[in-house]
Amino acid sequence: MANRKRWNIGVLLLLIIFAYVLVQFYLSTERIRGLVTPLEASGKEHAKLQIALISQELDNPFWRSVEQGALRAAGQYGMELQYMGPFRINAEEQMKLLEKAIASKMDGIILQGIGTEQDKALIEKANKLGIPVITVDTDEPGSKRLAYVGTNNAYAGQEMGRLIANSDKTEPSGVIGVLVGSKEAANQRLRLEGFQSVIAAKKGLTIAEVRASNISRLQAAQQAEQMLKDHPEITYMVGFSSLDGIGMAEAVARVKPGGVTIFAFDDLEDTIAAIKKKQIEASIVQQPSQMGYEAMSLLNQYFQGEAVSSQQYTPISVVTEKEVAAP
Repeated sequence: MANRKRWNIGVLLLLIIFAYVLVQFYLSTERIRGLVTPLEASGKEHAKLQIALISQELDNPFWRSVEQGALRAAGQYGMELQYMGPFRINAEEQMKLLEKAIASKMDGIILQGIGTEQDKALIEKANKLGIPVITVDTDEPGSKRLAYVGTNNAYAGQEMGRLIANSDKTEPSGVIGVLVGSKEAANQRLRLEGFQSVIAAKKGLTIAEVRASNISRLQAAQQAEQMLKDHPEITYMVGFSSLDGIGMAEAVARVKPGGVTIFAFDDLEDTIAAIKKKQIEASIVQQPSQMGYEAMSLLNQYFQGEAVSSQQYTPISVVTEKEVAAP
């Protein structure tokens, strides 16, 4: 009897696992089909110009802000915006969405430069078909894109270096742990290079290690914690993607509370809250909404036959406890 009961339970568990795998396979199939199926714009006549905005990650707060700026401009210029992106950061899916936008004969495309030859080839394909492409957040140098709109990433990295260099009234000294969202992403590389150029000129400052967080709060916390364990001499931590600051703050609270000064990137709600609590010293803030607005404005200029600047940098600012405490 006991053996039969165990056998029945085992069969039930196998059925549950099989059902779960079947459901996941179905969802994956539908997702792939969605990437391959042309957009609604295909084969239809539209009174308004159709613009595709391809984000790095669909529900990422930064990209939702880019979308809001683009929507504001779309309303102003009488265009229609179609916002899309992978559910999780995935460069291959971004390129499939670019292929999809080209096949759908969109009137214009706004996207993040991915930094691959395939991405450049697809942008060139769009260009040959008369579809202007604007890169935002990350440029795609050497491609046929119409223009880049976004942060001057090398300058932003230098500004981060100056924040540390000026954080002490005396000659700055200390050891720095650095997180980047990705070591492959062009915007992250440029920020890191700009940062390193400033730190290299300061004799008292050294960089212990650079690790990647993969734009994940959990991985940022894990990588920061391991860095602190491997390099207990670290006195500063710097993060160059939006979730790094929060992850670093969590790691410092566990491993070295009060012993590390943290500098972050962007102004997510949790980052601002951590600045208020003095867990993060300061954060460099971009203007994603302005990026979306300006990208649409450049497309409008292009459609009007006006000359378009190939680079349009959006401003950055530094947020400290003083700014977040202001009424």
